[in-house]
Amino acid sequence: MAGTLALGGRGLLAKRYPGTERPTLVVFWLNGGPAGLFNSADAFLANGAFGVTPDNVRTLGNGLHVDAGSLGALPAAALDHMASVHFRHGLYTHNDARAAVLQPGGRSQLLRMAAAMPATTVACAIVNNLGLPVGVDASPAAERGLGFEHVARWDPMRRTLSSAHFDAIREAYGVASDNMAIDDQRSTFAAVEALVHEGAGVVFAQPAYTGRHDRQFDTHHDDTGKTAREIMAPITPSLATFLHRTMALPERNVVTVLVGEFSRTLPGADHAKGGTATIIGKYVRTGAAGRQRPDGSPPDDAPPPEALWAYVAAALRLGSAAPFGPNPHPGLLV
Repeated sequence: MAGTLALGGRGLLAKRYPGTERPTLVVFWLNGGPAGLFNSADAFLANGAFGVTPDNVRTLGNGLHVDAGSLGALPAAALDHMASVHFRHGLYTHNDARAAVLQPGGRSQLLRMAAAMPATTVACAIVNNLGLPVGVDASPAAERGLGFEHVARWDPMRRTLSSAHFDAIREAYGVASDNMAIDDQRSTFAAVEALVHEGAGVVFAQPAYTGRHDRQFDTHHDDTGKTAREIMAPITPSLATFLHRTMALPERNVVTVLVGEFSRTLPGADHAKGGTATIIGKYVRTGAAGRQRPDGSPPDDAPPPEALWAYVAAALRLGSAAPFGPNPHPGLLV
């Protein structure tokens, strides 16, 4: 592993954290902005936008309709605890929209979340050689003494897992035992799972490797959704493995978020001025906070991205330690 880890200020947070389960937030960033066909498919059933038809939609209940071949193919534990939450930031450019979701006002939402969690040796890890998306500061101001740990390789001298455990995790994703670099989709998922086992607070990774590192899901002129589905296809099996394994961990509350800087609008699969995130976790009630418009844009009354993090903090059960305000979607939690 590379990077530094600051631990100041964690003792007080650990003392006031009331739960017995250890929470971990995993953010899989779909860089460039995925089409809403994946988690708001019902918005496009009437007009057939993004290639959505009754035959490729899976209805999960409580207003949630997902793409059958991707999110709809995840394990039952995920389908029974999956929600879609929309947000609106009103921005068009990639960099501005990324900052609005991940780093508004120069403060990292990932570090703010990590600072609200119980103490751990890995507070906030940025995984693989893609790092953070362009436009987001790789070394933002610390939160309660915490900074990012950038993890692009596995250093055996740093690992707390046994060699057998570590090798078993990598084998589950088909990663070669002699590969210590985290530089493709499979090794990314293996590394994220290993960090979950180590008790990490927040783990962030870009899982898509398309040959274009800055905008993997920037699928302009993809009105049929063909390109978007092709990008998601290799991610789905590893995501399914990850969720099957991590959601079954005892005394753990792993919340997984799939989100990008925005969704796509029609015609032209252009940039929406907001998006819809998918959240999966044991305390998530399956459903949708609302639906995208038939052109792919978020509704006018969609809350700002800060509300997304407030809901995620509630799913993590961080209580009063979370700094994001009240949860705007209490009906999407059990």
